[in-house]
Amino acid sequence: MPLPKNLLPVHIEKAVDYVEKETADLVDIYLEQANVFSAIVGIFGAKGLHSFSPYKKHKHPDIAAQRFPDLSLNGALSPPPDQALEVKGSTRPWAIQSHYDHPGWYVVWRYLVDPTETYKAGRPVIVWRVDVVFLTKQDWKYERSSAGSAGGGRTHTFGVIQPAKKLKGAAAYSLPGIAIKGGKPVMV
Repeated sequence: MPLPKNLLPVHIEKAVDYVEKETADLVDIYLEQANVFSAIVGIFGAKGLHSFSPYKKHKHPDIAAQRFPDLSLNGALSPPPDQALEVKGSTRPWAIQSHYDHPGWYVVWRYLVDPTETYKAGRPVIVWRVDVVFLTKQDWKYERSSAGSAGGGRTHTFGVIQPAKKLKGAAAYSLPGIAIKGGKPVMV
């Protein structure tokens, strides 16, 4: 499985532990608004990689917070696509959505919320897979907004074309004992 330059599996494993610890006390946010919680998982994923890998948060706060990329090798201000990382959090097993269709590496923290802590004791949030994939502009399709003058709707995004096919072999981390059934991760 290819990874971005100088990003090692041990960096991702340490960041997984960090994400699970830091989000444990925030489960109420998931219960209030799951999409906000996914953003929080992505934020902690970026912070974890910033702490444990040579990929650092973009030095310009506006770009780091709202634009592309979230991280770059050694914090370069204008990294080439092969040294730019965008970080996402998702409960879905395959989808990748973004407000941009920039070429670069995408790191997706696939998580589940387990208030009973059945999967791991003391961990109500579990990262069960981390996908790391390089996407080009041609991998994305535009998904129009459904908002209009008659009423609200979701904002426009870009989605990866055939994400399950594109992500085959892209798991840089997988929690043992998890399988996908009915479109959801389940304990096996």
